[in-house]
Order: sequence, then C-alpha cells, then structure tokens
Amino acid sequence: MSLAEAEASNRGCSAVWIDTFEFQARSFYERLGYTCFGQLENYPKGFARFFMQKPLGRAQGSDG
Repeated sequence: MSLAEAEASNRGCSAVWIDTFEFQARSFYERLGYTCFGQLENYPKGFARFFMQKPLGRAQGSDG
C-alpha cells in the first residue's frame, strides 16, 4: 500500500480512496490512516460496503 500511495503522490494525486466490504479488511485500512466517508447498508445482502479515503502528502522534491 505504501508503494502505491507514494506513486500516487508522485503523480500529483492529493488523496486516495478505496472501497471494501464488512467481511473484508476495513480495520486494515483504518490502521493505515484511511477514514470511512460513506457506507451502503445491505450491499451485498446482509453486509455493508464501506468507502474510505486518505489524504496524501506532497512528494518531496516536487516543483510547485
């Protein structure tokens, strides 16, 4: 994840977002600094889907 985030930052991205399901890895992403900004209940049936985001710092040595 850190390599993907660093590459995104190097390409000028200011944030990243992912989506995950209740039965997957929400806590994993929270440990990496992601926060939940949206949730769909009962999607799929009996579970929730979470949308998570994380701001990225500017790449070191970048111009502007």
